[in-house]
Amino acid sequence: KQWYQRRVRDHIFCIVFKTNLFKFRSSLQVMFQIYLLSALFISTALSDTCGQDRVVLGDWFVAHGSPDLLEEPIPPLVDYVTTNPYDDPSNPPPFPDVYCAMQWSNTTDPDSGLRRYRLRNFNTEEEAAAANYSITHKGHCGSCSTLQDLGVYIRQNLTDETRSCGMEGIISTKWQHECLQKIGFSEPCITIWAYNILNTRSDCFWVCMWSKIRNEPFNKPDGSLNDCLQCDEDKSGPNFKYFSGRTRRNSGIPSSIKRPDSQRYYMEHCYWYGDL
Repeated sequence: KQWYQRRVRDHIFCIVFKTNLFKFRSSLQVMFQIYLLSALFISTALSDTCGQDRVVLGDWFVAHGSPDLLEEPIPPLVDYVTTNPYDDPSNPPPFPDVYCAMQWSNTTDPDSGLRRYRLRNFNTEEEAAAANYSITHKGHCGSCSTLQDLGVYIRQNLTDETRSCGMEGIISTKWQHECLQKIGFSEPCITIWAYNILNTRSDCFWVCMWSKIRNEPFNKPDGSLNDCLQCDEDKSGPNFKYFSGRTRRNSGIPSSIKRPDSQRYYMEHCYWYGDL
């Protein structure tokens, strides 16, 4: 894919130069045209959905990416979070600077007929590519790194929906669990989401209630997070990122919450098989 992108880019550059050579335009005009074409090419090449409909692609990954389809060996954090990580002040452990990647297996599940797949941590993108794996997000694999959870993250805006689940959790943990299930999360991923919601409710309840009453936008005029989201980011974010593995930011998925570009890992999720 990278080879193809370079060929297309080089072809575009060649056309621009030949056209302007005969029209005797200034070098400044030529450079400006190249810049615009390059920007257009890069923005298209780095679309997280590879140009596919977001809901259609997300639904495909949800249907084909259950954790039940994972083959051994499974990375250790791709599992249920059985104890509340926020109870241990030493959490989270240091984050390894790695990449979580997937690979489709040639074997199929006898019950569903779907292909199985593998998840594996790699030190570099090059190592993953050499092993014929596709990067699925930056950072180590965790409880939300399955392709089912990728589909959930791709197809919808999670901020409002997970907040609603948190409100239901004030009344009943069972209602909260069922709410997260309806969104489509895998059961292992639900466990870290539940602990994250519980911790944010404990540490940020009043600041978030005030934010909701005032109907504050997600971002302040200067681009920073509103007080509720900043509290969640500070108090719950580190453990959630460590144990979930996948986030929208490290999966290259846009969000209604504006974040600095430096916090987003730009990538594509073009590794489906068959028809969408």
